[in-house]
Amino acid sequence: MVNSFKNVKAQERVWHSYQQLVEQWPTPLEEIDVPTTYGLTHCILAGQKNNPPLLLFHGVGDNSAVMWILNIEELSKHFYCISVDTLGGPGKSIPNEHFNKQKFEQIEWINEIAAHLSIDVFHIAGVSNGAYIAFNYATKQPDKVKRVVCLEGGMVTAPIKAMIQTLMMMFPEILIPTDHNLLKVLKKLSAPNSPLFDNHPALAAHLILLMRTHNQQAMFVHKLHPYDKNAAVAIRDKLYFLIGEHALKQSKDFIGILKDGKFHYQVIPHAGHGINHEQPDRVNTEIINFLTDDKDKSLASR
Repeated sequence: MVNSFKNVKAQERVWHSYQQLVEQWPTPLEEIDVPTTYGLTHCILAGQKNNPPLLLFHGVGDNSAVMWILNIEELSKHFYCISVDTLGGPGKSIPNEHFNKQKFEQIEWINEIAAHLSIDVFHIAGVSNGAYIAFNYATKQPDKVKRVVCLEGGMVTAPIKAMIQTLMMMFPEILIPTDHNLLKVLKKLSAPNSPLFDNHPALAAHLILLMRTHNQQAMFVHKLHPYDKNAAVAIRDKLYFLIGEHALKQSKDFIGILKDGKFHYQVIPHAGHGINHEQPDRVNTEIINFLTDDKDKSLASR
């Protein structure tokens, strides 16, 4: 059985910090645990149930509580937001014995969440690995997806290269993982001179805690499906990619694929990998415009 944390004490610390963040969400919410074949999946629900459903997926080293805290107020005005803690991630989902490389099927897992919530067709948005989850699901189940917004990710094209680039950005600070050095790592992943973590120290503290306590081996259970151009192009009009300006050097090959497939995308100025945290107002506007059929407005400055 896979444990998402290094030990029980680490889990307790994260869950306590998680709840402190959730209490800061500026909108009414409900937390639920969805039983699935692969374990309990924790979700945070916000917005009216009669709004269009929007599944939200976070990245590898974070969780729903921290990922959407700066976006949820605006998004929940337009959508029934379902923020999903990924199994194996440092959130409140609890994998079981079926969560392993031989049995785990990401598509089936998402379908079980949707069925539990009685939603048939929905939007999806995700950041980094969450963008990959959103993109992959859309290509495999296009009949169940209205539109998808992928932030700082989507297709799996060169996973080893991307992993090496990320690790290189963390050196040398990651070798001596003090709070000060881990904060420097977070800032290196952000746009230069970004005030994000100065303005929101609770986010920085939580992310540093996750870096210390998450068992990242738990994420290796997630099978990565390589980019299938034909499957992606077939749903091109459902897809929208947002990329941080500061990450363009690392995203050069990715942008080449977007151009080759004539996909809709937008580069967000003054943003790095934490795109929705660094530019929440702009990202909220892009997501809302695209998902509410005002595609021309969201693509106007492309």
